[in-house]
Amino acid sequence: MNRSRTNRLLPLAARSRWTPELLAGVAAGERSALGPILARDDDAAAIEAARLALDRAVDLARAANLREPPSRPIACAKGCSHCCSSKVILTAPEALRIAAHLRSTLDPGALAAIGARIAAADERTRGLTRSRRFEAKIACPLLGGDGSCSVHEVRPLTCAGWTSLDVSACEQHFASETGGASPPVYALGYEITGAVLAGLALACGDAGLDGALLELVAAVRIALERPTAGERWRRRLPVFGLARDAESAATS
Repeated sequence: MNRSRTNRLLPLAARSRWTPELLAGVAAGERSALGPILARDDDAAAIEAARLALDRAVDLARAANLREPPSRPIACAKGCSHCCSSKVILTAPEALRIAAHLRSTLDPGALAAIGARIAAADERTRGLTRSRRFEAKIACPLLGGDGSCSVHEVRPLTCAGWTSLDVSACEQHFASETGGASPPVYALGYEITGAVLAGLALACGDAGLDGALLELVAAVRIALERPTAGERWRRRLPVFGLARDAESAATS
């Protein structure tokens, strides 16, 4: 663990359960830690902020799991992609980090192929609500041929926070037409990750940047197809306007 990351860790409260106040403290801590980074006017700032936020969420969720483990072990594993047709929200720094990762790890042919898949999925999913997206059963275009996530190490916070306790329940839920009861998940981990996401979004706003919640596929498409997307975002231009998730805005 590097020095900067060690210095920004918040202490875990010695209590039996995480409270709304403690989760609010996590969001506030991330807001304070990430704001100065996002205020920098350089290409690496957004990617660094997204990296630190994901690292922080994973660390906190792991610590919570040790202190207050779920009723059953977390069942998620590589290649398990039953939930990967769900609508996923993220912030601009996360989308920029994913796009940068794809550019740095794929050869031109593979990058063009995944870009085409993203564009095709975006055409089919743009503007869909969570329920309509569920009904459409459109797989995330970032999945690899073996069902594994091709961007797992830079995945959105929302994806990192969704951890199932029952693979068969996930399979049945996401294969059904109406969904029915949601599969059991490690709710505490999801809430902690959501608090980190809130802190990242607020930190964007504190830096004068757009911290709106975006839809994953649309946002990554923009970040990939517009090489200057990060610079335009830093210049306060509405480069991610078409990726804004109206459903999340309406319920926030």
